[in-house]
Amino acid sequence: MLEELVEKIKSSSKYREISERTILEIARIELPKHKSEKNLIKAVKNRLHQTYGAFLSKEESQKLRELVSILEKDRSDIKGIAKMILQLHQSTRERIDIYGELYREIFDTVSKPSSILDLACGLNPFSIPWMNIEGPINYYAYDIDAVVIESINKFLAILSYPQLARVKDVLFEEVEECVDVCFIFKFLPTAERIKRGLSVKLLETIRSKFIVVSFPLKSLSGKEKGMSDNYGRLFEPILQRGHYIVKRFILINEMFYILIKREK
Repeated sequence: MLEELVEKIKSSSKYREISERTILEIARIELPKHKSEKNLIKAVKNRLHQTYGAFLSKEESQKLRELVSILEKDRSDIKGIAKMILQLHQSTRERIDIYGELYREIFDTVSKPSSILDLACGLNPFSIPWMNIEGPINYYAYDIDAVVIESINKFLAILSYPQLARVKDVLFEEVEECVDVCFIFKFLPTAERIKRGLSVKLLETIRSKFIVVSFPLKSLSGKEKGMSDNYGRLFEPILQRGHYIVKRFILINEMFYILIKREK
């Protein structure tokens, strides 16, 4: 039954490129709450939208492909085209003016890495030109949007990096890589909205000496709502279960933590 439901949801243009595993797991969570298939499908779609935020629209996905195609033909302005790509989604759009400062803050603490793991990455890998690191490095990028992952792999190839981006829902599929630093930007609140305790489970499974997590300080509508205090109170105990907080800093509308794994 659930497999058929997944196919029905993926028949919608909005969810066509979303990981089947993601839709299946959300359906399993919602199944006990609804008696009719119609209500279940509606609930799954609502949960996908609420928890994973606004996906790229059909027009934005097309624009992403066009911009990557331009880079494949002419690599003379990688940073300029990458900036246009970062503007396609709200999370990365908000970081455009701070990416240089963000990576200075991170790499002054963790030193320049030879491998990075970017979980629920969205368009963030297109910020590699602002990292000021000598490549190519192993850059593992996971997201549930197939179009995004396809475009990231093309971008990694343009940079002469290994093509290590994969369609994967890190909340329900194992993360196997062992890396120098892992990014989890604005994603832990999403994990908790899906199912309480998933953020703890995710942090425990990551094999990285350093983890950089972030939290939004404003809602999608632009309201602050005391989010800095709320996230600090709710998530700092979670972050410190298996890690030490090495550094905490705020840049514009985002609060960042740099964590180092506790020795067992």
